Amino acid sequence: MKQEWKPDELRATAAEIREAVMPKSITPEMVGGTLAGLTEAVAEVVETLGEIPREHVRVEVTACDGQSKVSAEGATVRLDVFAVGGFPCTAMPRQELTADADGVVEFDVPHGFKYAVSSHIDGLGASFQLVFDAVAEQRDVRLWNFPVGVWALGHTDLAHYGDDGWEDEYYTAIPFVTPMRMEEVPEEIYLWAQDSEKYPQNEGWWYIGVLVSTAETTFAIGKNSLSDKTMEWCDSRDRNTLFPLMDYAVQKRSTAHDYDAAIEKARTDMDGNMNTAKMLGFSPTHTAARWAASSPSDYDEQRFLPSAGQLYIMWLNRTAINAIIQQHTDAGEEGFFLLPDIKPGTTDQWTQPNGRWEYWWSSSVYDSLCSWVVYYDGDIYTYLNRLNTYDVRAVSAFHFEY
Repeated sequence: MKQEWKPDELRATAAEIREAVMPKSITPEMVGGTLAGLTEAVAEVVETLGEIPREHVRVEVTACDGQSKVSAEGATVRLDVFAVGGFPCTAMPRQELTADADGVVEFDVPHGFKYAVSSHIDGLGASFQLVFDAVAEQRDVRLWNFPVGVWALGHTDLAHYGDDGWEDEYYTAIPFVTPMRMEEVPEEIYLWAQDSEKYPQNEGWWYIGVLVSTAETTFAIGKNSLSDKTMEWCDSRDRNTLFPLMDYAVQKRSTAHDYDAAIEKARTDMDGNMNTAKMLGFSPTHTAARWAASSPSDYDEQRFLPSAGQLYIMWLNRTAINAIIQQHTDAGEEGFFLLPDIKPGTTDQWTQPNGRWEYWWSSSVYDSLCSWVVYYDGDIYTYLNRLNTYDVRAVSAFHFEY
């Protein structure tokens, strides 16, 4: 929450502390007035910071057990506030905020910063991690939690049509999941969170991809999410560059390190959307991240370069993901790409559904020269220079709003 800054009170408190800790035989003048000057300087900084405009954010968590709405009271909302591309580059420590009885948390972010939010509820999968720029006076964000698993993901549009034309017309969306693609989705499944008084008109429903939901991270796999050719991780000028605010195993290869521990650390990185925002904030033309972020998507979709951990989760769930992708394809949906998998009846022979062995760049970094690559067989490697060319598979987060 925004603090009410009181410079005069701070000055008075600083003076009291100074009087309490300074021996009476020593005066401020004897030390050049340093403490007094510091007190004044801090007060001026506080006074200035108090005037920085802030975006007031209201996050509402909405949870579903697969068919009906469940309480989001006590949900944890993870908040990361950071700034890249200006001076100074800053990342605040992650905050974990607790939702009230209505599943709501509120906070302020200074303009010019970015922030990432996700919600976590015991027994359910995490919400998407969404990233926004703090530029508005206020913003409402809705986070959606579904059960753990791999699901066919869809959503419906709801509307309110008034008698006063556009001024009294507004819309919302509700996501839904089903174990597999269905030809007809029962109304109670896709209208599970409908506010019938505010949004009485149903605009229909449709599927948009595959949802991979775990306790730590959730992401979606949509259409056109595989690059048609391999590419370098970044542009040539950033091949041997430390990107600010990224979590490196080491900074230089000459530094002693535990490679196995670094792999395990990479597997725990679930912040692909935030990683992508940091990389593009520092290097707007970043090859792999820019391709992922700019691949064709919907208005309510944030595409990003997945982290090593998210790619590994995708690999672990490849068979279930492929089953739903195949259903989408069989229903005439174009643009979905199957994942490599073990050929039936074998233990070590892999399919190449897209005509090539696939090695996927992640948004997780290793040192100034290398970034993590996840292989089609689940192995994670990093002794791979950023100038090498590998595949990119984008994944998505949805905020389901107009």
